[in-house]
Amino acid sequence: MTKSLTMLFLLLVLIADISQAETVLDNYVNQALQNNLALQQQQFSFEESIASLKQVRGMFLPSLTASTRYTRAGGGRAISFPIGDLINPIHQSLNQLLGQPAFPGNLENEQTSFLRKEEQETKLRLAQPIFQPRLYYNYKIASNLKDVKKAERDVLARQLVAEVKTAYFRSLAAVQVVELLEKTQALLDENLRVSQSLYDNQKVTREVIYRAEAELSELTQSRAEANKNMQLAAAYFNFLLNRQLDAMVEIMSPGALPVYPELSHTEAVVLAGRNREELRQVNMGVAAAGNRVKLSRMSFVPGVSFLLDYGVQGDQYRFKADDDFWMASLVLEWNLFNGFQDKYEVRKAKLERRRLMAQLTELEKQIQLQVREAYDNLIVAQETMTAASDRVKAARSSFDIVESKYHQGLSPQIEYLDARTTMTQAEINQIITTYNYHIRYAELERVAALFPINIEVGGKLQYSMEEQ
Repeated sequence: MTKSLTMLFLLLVLIADISQAETVLDNYVNQALQNNLALQQQQFSFEESIASLKQVRGMFLPSLTASTRYTRAGGGRAISFPIGDLINPIHQSLNQLLGQPAFPGNLENEQTSFLRKEEQETKLRLAQPIFQPRLYYNYKIASNLKDVKKAERDVLARQLVAEVKTAYFRSLAAVQVVELLEKTQALLDENLRVSQSLYDNQKVTREVIYRAEAELSELTQSRAEANKNMQLAAAYFNFLLNRQLDAMVEIMSPGALPVYPELSHTEAVVLAGRNREELRQVNMGVAAAGNRVKLSRMSFVPGVSFLLDYGVQGDQYRFKADDDFWMASLVLEWNLFNGFQDKYEVRKAKLERRRLMAQLTELEKQIQLQVREAYDNLIVAQETMTAASDRVKAARSSFDIVESKYHQGLSPQIEYLDARTTMTQAEINQIITTYNYHIRYAELERVAALFPINIEVGGKLQYSMEEQ
């Protein structure tokens, strides 16, 4: 019964450690997705493309504009009306017949200017596209470019996740190296004490103390270098999260490191081909180029729009029944010839599409190569980690034996220090290989797109560890 309870307790501890690993690392990754400045810039660019798409969509809707014009003019051409020359003789003849001046006989000729001295026109204009194929393909191109920007943002987000994990694991490795060197300090302090005791008892000569002091000095230099590396690793990690560079980094215990599912090389290639954002980015570029070809061809197709004007006009502002006007129009525009510009525009769009198709083929091969390299690196890192663990076990066993003999005066100091150095190097190598394995897996996660990244526009940036 006691053994069962012990096993249950160990299992709960293991589950808690794994949960802690996912919680700590996922929280840091989500912080980076929300706060990283480079990703924010890419997010703004994506939202700008959405605004451009909505702007193009608005061109399908009717537009209503108001305009008013007030004019004062003088001079210019004029028209003469010989009213006096035509009417005065008639009036004179009538007056003679009637015997009295009933009609005026001194009318003057009139002169009217083409330009009114004062004029106004105020109107509303309603314009509605009816058949505008160029608008349709412009909208499709804007939609494609929006998807391109989204893919660019997701590429950066996926790269950021890998960089955050890499920086975090390097920070953990630097912390453990510092802790290891602090433990080694105790061993060398004990070595100096034993050496001093042996010298005081005239069992060794003075150079044994000098060698022990030299080892301590060398360790002090190594600790200073390790502390510097630890601080720089933490500073870069905080930079990725857009935090203060000296902010505290939560450290996971070695037993809480994540455990990864098994994955074959074939599965990794399939996932990369299905989920890599770079492929979607180029595919959307190909679609946009295809729509540009169609857009250029639409220059030879007529466009039809409807216009309706309503307003008032005259030499002064009045709103009577005789002062307002309206006018409705169907406008057809047809590009018959423009110096072969559209022909070469179609050719340019076709060449752009062919270039992107070639780029897509090259990108597919590059991704396959990236997956193979990352997968092989992970296998090597796993094997190296196992070998490093065996090396540490052998080095510790050897040191324990040499240390026991040294304290009994049966082993020279050089052998003791050699064994201690070998053990320390083996333990540092184990730390480096352990975290290098996790870094290699983070790179495989990136190139094989093993996890989905969900980013909501204007909302919270999300990172998910769920397998696809």
